[in-house]
Amino acid sequence: MAVKFSPLNAGWILAIVYLVGVAGFVLPQTSGLMQQLIWVNLLFTLLVLLVFHKKWSREFVLAMIIIGISGFLLEVVGVKTGLIFGYYQYGTVLGYALWDTPIMMMATWFTTVYITRQIAEMMAKDAFLVAVLASAMMVLLDYFIEPFAIRHGMWAWNSVDVPLHNYIGWFVAGLILQYIFIRSIKMPTNKLSLPVYLIQLAFFISLYLLGK
Repeated sequence: MAVKFSPLNAGWILAIVYLVGVAGFVLPQTSGLMQQLIWVNLLFTLLVLLVFHKKWSREFVLAMIIIGISGFLLEVVGVKTGLIFGYYQYGTVLGYALWDTPIMMMATWFTTVYITRQIAEMMAKDAFLVAVLASAMMVLLDYFIEPFAIRHGMWAWNSVDVPLHNYIGWFVAGLILQYIFIRSIKMPTNKLSLPVYLIQLAFFISLYLLGK
């Protein structure tokens, strides 16, 4: 009997992939390889997530493109000026870069905005409140991503510590993108959104606690 590829099964597959990732980053022998696969895993996660998006339309595809490009341009401005998130530079781990900013950031921004909006809509109905909750979840995820990203060459800050400016910038930028996204298009619930967020959060918290 064929195994149905359900959100539950997909969630388990992603959980195993990320668990293998934790082990790979903990072991010195495989840590370097894991670094080279970061962008592959980010893209794989997005593709699996989109398999379970129920309502494809021109409006949704346009929203994907706008969010991806907007997030990318925010990063470009951030890298070039330091005004949005503080002064930082990207490494080479995330793959091909344009204007000193990895193209992969488009996928990262869309994935994060998408899953946090979906989760926030499970908790609230008011568009602005949903945007606030989703942006707060974006900041929470980023808080645990930062030590990992710095340690593995994804990006580096000019300051010793991650500036508060970064988290404020993430929240404000997220709030604006989320609110426009929410007001522009309605979406059915993607049952994989919550598992993806929890899996990613658990992954980064685990490596944060392990100092990896």
